[in-house]
Amino acid sequence: MGEDIFRKIEYLRKKIRKYNDLYYKHGISEISDFEYDMLLKELEQLEKRYGQEGLFSTDAEVSPASSVGSDLTEGFRKIKHKIRMLSMANSYNSSDLIDFDNRIKKIAGSISDIEYCVEYKIDGIAVSLIYEKGKLLYAATRGDGETGDDITANFKTLKEIPFDLKKDVDFEVRGEIYINKQDFKNLNKIRETEGLELLANPRNATAGSIKLLDISEVRKRPLKMICYYLGGDVSTRKHSENIELLKEMRFPAISYCKVCRNINEVIQECSFWEERKNNLEYDIDGLVIKVNDLNLQAELGDTAKSPRWVMAYKFSPERAETVLKEIQFQVGRTGAVTPVAVLEPVQISGTIVKRATLHNYQDLSAKDLRIGDNVFIEKAGEIIPQIVSVNLNKRSPVAEKFSMIERCPACNEILFKPEDEAVYRCVNASCPAQIQRQIEHFASKAAMDISGLGPSLIKSLLEAKIISDISSLYDLKTNVLSSIERMGEKSSANLIRGIEESKSRGLENLIFALGIRQVGKEAAVSLARYFKAIESLMSAGFDELTIISDVGEKTAESIVSFFKNPKNVELIDKLKEHGVNTVFTGNSGRSIEFFDGKTFVITGSFESLDREELKDLIVKSNGKVSTAVGKSTDYLICGSNPGSKYEKAMEQRVEIIDQSRLDQILAEKDSFFN
Repeated sequence: MGEDIFRKIEYLRKKIRKYNDLYYKHGISEISDFEYDMLLKELEQLEKRYGQEGLFSTDAEVSPASSVGSDLTEGFRKIKHKIRMLSMANSYNSSDLIDFDNRIKKIAGSISDIEYCVEYKIDGIAVSLIYEKGKLLYAATRGDGETGDDITANFKTLKEIPFDLKKDVDFEVRGEIYINKQDFKNLNKIRETEGLELLANPRNATAGSIKLLDISEVRKRPLKMICYYLGGDVSTRKHSENIELLKEMRFPAISYCKVCRNINEVIQECSFWEERKNNLEYDIDGLVIKVNDLNLQAELGDTAKSPRWVMAYKFSPERAETVLKEIQFQVGRTGAVTPVAVLEPVQISGTIVKRATLHNYQDLSAKDLRIGDNVFIEKAGEIIPQIVSVNLNKRSPVAEKFSMIERCPACNEILFKPEDEAVYRCVNASCPAQIQRQIEHFASKAAMDISGLGPSLIKSLLEAKIISDISSLYDLKTNVLSSIERMGEKSSANLIRGIEESKSRGLENLIFALGIRQVGKEAAVSLARYFKAIESLMSAGFDELTIISDVGEKTAESIVSFFKNPKNVELIDKLKEHGVNTVFTGNSGRSIEFFDGKTFVITGSFESLDREELKDLIVKSNGKVSTAVGKSTDYLICGSNPGSKYEKAMEQRVEIIDQSRLDQILAEKDSFFN
């Protein structure tokens, strides 16, 4: 093998390993799936052409063309898989599928049509479940294909998986752990409210969630699983029959498993779903084509990297090329400084995209983005515009490598990066950008519910130096407000009335309104009920906090840290001086006995109140609101224009409360907290 060829192979191996490490260890997709697959295909062709010489690199690592990418993580026990968990070969067109069919016929020595199953390719995290004598022994991630991480404790937080079938059988189930699109949006809304870094996409959110070392945090993540493989004592003769058997065994088996008589029908299915891939409640990045006959699967066997009897058909993502005009940085209410790409406007997936979140500086740096670059934009799961790569062929020779800013763009304070976080923070408690967002959160409907106090008015009040922090809201006077543009006498009087009414909100509203990192609305209610007064919460230690429902170790750390800050203690004192309620009064909000102790899922819209009000009422009535229908769901509250949760509830025979029944429940005689 010539020196130039060897260098080319080494270059491709090094580049692919880098992308593997970013993707599996850090959740960063520096290039698109298609570009990655093309690099891998080029490497495979070179290695095939020049034989096994140089299969090992100079550092004795196996070539990435002959091995599975690894997601193994420190902190988890390692488990050797009973049967290797391999990756799949990819295809992007019908020619690849026809070649796949021809290879199978050649190996099988057959000219007859091959029967295939076509399934969704869920964009999540692969997991293997091993059962002995009908009971779950362990759950493990794919890892490097040979060995996986033992995630059993975290996995048992999933609600839809049977852990004991009460049958004396040994078997394995495989599937994909995922977070659906709506749950992902809700999760990011909660994280934004709690001052946490937003998650990049559902797949990365899933990977990070299932590997959290704090199980109380895992419980907060809306993880689900779809099962697509059954092996062992209970396996049948065909893959499609195994899918039906999984359903009978109460596993959440994949809903779409189309049996096709030949490769032409497979190609028709791929064409059909190419146009409809975004209509599902979860992300799919393609379809999986499997030989249906399990005996033929065994005959075909595996290569070093993938089974010969399966092929992934990858959808071509809709993408657009545009220019990166600027990189700006925005400051959140907890000081998180997030880079934002300002783009030359471009249309993609039916909308005009002008900005794209870069999540953190690590993401920006990994992609080596430079101002003036031509960049490729995709919509991750049709949700969030993201830059997937740079068109290096169009990069200017004078384009400068971008460096992270050292000072806060709002207050010029030096930024700080905690060791265990990827995000830079401004630690100046008087930072105007943080103060504005803190006030916005404090006044929001789920917090102190100050009607009429929106972002633009808060910004105007801060710029005019009429307010300086949260407590100064309670010093506002009608005559001062009238000096602000578009604030007439009536609107000023209404705002003053709203501020005055906020003083009587419940302690749980105040705790949530303070914006303590990690403290969501349900945790705020639990804290208010337990401590009864803000002073008791302020003096609580870590150990006492962690025994409370909805409070994990990270949340406890955030609470202790928040009240150690003298400025936060000073804020509480000022609020008390202004007459803001700081005790759990027992009748701080309406309570409906029907909701007490039950778990609800909400879908659709309602005439009598909005969904946030309904959720708040359930939580205050000692009920729970879940994002997904599962075994623990007592009722689905269903309004007009319901989503897929309605069908899920019907499948699982969950009792449904419609608008009429809800009105009856809300009309019940009100009770109050004891």
